[in-house]
Amino acid sequence: MNFAVTRDGANPTRDKVVDAIVGEFLRHGHCISSDTNGVSFVLNVTDTESPRAGRRRSQSVFIISVVSGDGNPKDIRSLCYATLVRTLSNLLIYVGASNGSPSEIYFTTPEAGFYHLPFDPEQVYQRMLPIAGAHYAIENQFINDLPERLWISSPVVEKIKEYGKELDNLGVLPLPFPLREVLTDEDMRHIYKIYGITGLSYGNLSARELVPELGATTLWMTGRGVNKANISRVGKDVLLVKGFDYERGTALVSVPPNYDPKARVSVDAVEHELIYRTFPGVGAILHVHAWMTDVLCTRQNYPCGTRELAEEVVNLLARTEDPPQSAIGLKNHGLTITGHSLDEIFERIRGKLLTEVPMFG
Repeated sequence: MNFAVTRDGANPTRDKVVDAIVGEFLRHGHCISSDTNGVSFVLNVTDTESPRAGRRRSQSVFIISVVSGDGNPKDIRSLCYATLVRTLSNLLIYVGASNGSPSEIYFTTPEAGFYHLPFDPEQVYQRMLPIAGAHYAIENQFINDLPERLWISSPVVEKIKEYGKELDNLGVLPLPFPLREVLTDEDMRHIYKIYGITGLSYGNLSARELVPELGATTLWMTGRGVNKANISRVGKDVLLVKGFDYERGTALVSVPPNYDPKARVSVDAVEHELIYRTFPGVGAILHVHAWMTDVLCTRQNYPCGTRELAEEVVNLLARTEDPPQSAIGLKNHGLTITGHSLDEIFERIRGKLLTEVPMFG
């Protein structure tokens, strides 16, 4: 794996950690590049006062930013998340210091994963590797072939609207961070270009609906960054996925003539489509940033929208007693819950969701 390093100023504590991280990647056979072209990830070394946004040539390049704070911030989690957003990163590494030496390493991801470990270069490398080496599958290809009977709504779309509102009532939905409070207009344009979103939100819904003229695996899914409590428009807030091009990492989205060209299906479309394709008995899927006890859990903190996360979830579902009615834990992230219908899923989870997701190193 090739990677590049960009540096902003000097900070002895932070730079000691960066040098150790680079050394571990080199020791494990990876290569450092002087150019950001053709790399898997960029180590963006910056600060919390005026953090520099990581710049990528394509969605396939991951940005891992490293910062160090002075003293002990009162709310280190908020500081880390704000810096993560401002640097447009896939992972933020915050170096906590004691007597001028690195002591604790805090990890923050866009999915709200936040955990820390004592500073150890090998352990930091092991936590970074799954993120740095993952493959995004979040592109959309719009095809204007949605049957006219579905341009306005369908019974399945109405169920998604209904349960989007219930998610809001469960207290697991609100936007985790108001982007415009921490991003400039230029940064907002960049984050839209890279991720195709105008906001971040927790959770998504999908449900199978057979549309024979479009294929065997067709499903409705909520759009990226939309307010799930106020889903209204087909082709904007909720979209029909008729397939997935796994080689290109692209969701094939069937849209009506008046669709919003800025809309994008949820980044979890690759995971949902693979689940529906693998398990014909699954009729609906719910993803929430919440937790339940006694669930199988992914071993790695893979980013949302990656092939690796989708494949691991499918493999774990195959190990459950009843894949069409199961819940899988996503490490430091939340849950993927399958059911025969959204009605059935919500009947199972009411009163059982823990809104605090446990964090593991």
